[in-house]
Amino acid sequence: MLRWGCPPWCINDHAAPCAAEWHSALPAQTKLRGSTIDSSGYSSNGEGLPWLSAQVVMSNDKPQAYGRHTQVWLGYGLHLGELTTADARDALEEMRSFVNRLEHVVKQAEEVGRDDFEGDPEIARLDREAEHRRIQAIRHSPGHAD
Repeated sequence: MLRWGCPPWCINDHAAPCAAEWHSALPAQTKLRGSTIDSSGYSSNGEGLPWLSAQVVMSNDKPQAYGRHTQVWLGYGLHLGELTTADARDALEEMRSFVNRLEHVVKQAEEVGRDDFEGDPEIARLDREAEHRRIQAIRHSPGHAD
């Protein structure tokens, strides 16, 4: 059953008398949040957004003029793709293929990462301090231009 639904950035007042007719199904989404795995920091704006989501959205605002259109909205953290059902089918096939390749990459990383270890925090602190001193010396050298 479809219900009223909008992405977080929607500014329409759907309670207004002439509100647009958009309906959506409840989204399928990952428990993993986008900001949890986004090392760029850009996802902090959408802290609670899922890493991946998908939902059916049907648009029938003034259908006599614009028709009725059903799409799959595919979300990736802050990003949203509005796909036709055919494009959504293509995306699904790409994901299926990618999952197999991802599994191979994960197995390879597990194998390579068996010898990983944590460094010494004291040595790391001394290294950062030495690097800071080196940069300061370069900045304050006579030949350095600001």
